[in-house]
Amino acid sequence: MPSQAELYQNLRHATDLESRRDCALQLLARTNSRQYLDECLRVLKSEAARALLDESHRPVLREKYLRFHADGKRDKAGMLREGLTRLLVHIEHPDDADIYRLGIETYYLQPVDDVAQNLRAVALAGLAPIDPPLACLYAARFLGEPFTSVFNCEPALTGVDVLVASNQRLPIYQFLLRDGVAMARSARGELSGKALESLGEDFPLHLYEALIEQYSEIDQPTASMGIINYVIERRAEALYDRLEALILDTSDADLRRYGLVMMAAARDDELSDRLLRMARRARREDLPLFIDALEICRRPERDAVLKTLRKRNTR
Repeated sequence: MPSQAELYQNLRHATDLESRRDCALQLLARTNSRQYLDECLRVLKSEAARALLDESHRPVLREKYLRFHADGKRDKAGMLREGLTRLLVHIEHPDDADIYRLGIETYYLQPVDDVAQNLRAVALAGLAPIDPPLACLYAARFLGEPFTSVFNCEPALTGVDVLVASNQRLPIYQFLLRDGVAMARSARGELSGKALESLGEDFPLHLYEALIEQYSEIDQPTASMGIINYVIERRAEALYDRLEALILDTSDADLRRYGLVMMAAARDDELSDRLLRMARRARREDLPLFIDALEICRRPERDAVLKTLRKRNTR
């Protein structure tokens, strides 16, 4: 039987994809070396090698996952299990729901911050097509959870996707009412923004208007981007006054530029007319922002307005 070092060398020198896949799986089954494990997962997670994985390769992946689950000290951050889970999700076998549930329930506090958010997110994505009702329950639990990552807002972002896919938007609305502002204020505005743009076309506009008022007060850019996206994509004309106020009143120039560009890119007559009216009375410091937006506007009268703005901007 070849040693782990020999298997590693075989993996390094394998040239065709099937040989690399097989060498990686053989070494993965045998080793506990972090160096070897990382290399095996790197090879297997490549798009080309992943395409060659099928049900016959599940036993190795499952066994390795369960070993790490039983002895968490070998995978304290859950990164190895995250990689293994991604491979199982790609294979898409319904009998791996037990693995996904283990991943969803995994938390590691080191020393006080949880570091297994990505594992929970990938596991939730794997569970969703197998058991949608259970996945939605977990997704609702993740929304507003204090261990939501400040780096990528996982697993709550995946939770929003799972709830939307099942047309379960009530937990998203409840999150926005109760926890969304706190999340936005704690560097997790991307989550609140995604929730704000995920409420669906049939969400009552008068209730959404109240959300706009609530989130406009904190003026958190990534959260406000969700409002801009929702109103423009839905063409919610009843909320255009609110949209205009949010864009003009924000203290964040990048958010204002984003909102103006989105209005121009929408190719909507009412939004374009509003953009032109806003541009005619633009403050001097906002002239470059309006110029950027009008350059992609397609209304015939935009040329005259754009000429005026450029002239004002050079004075």
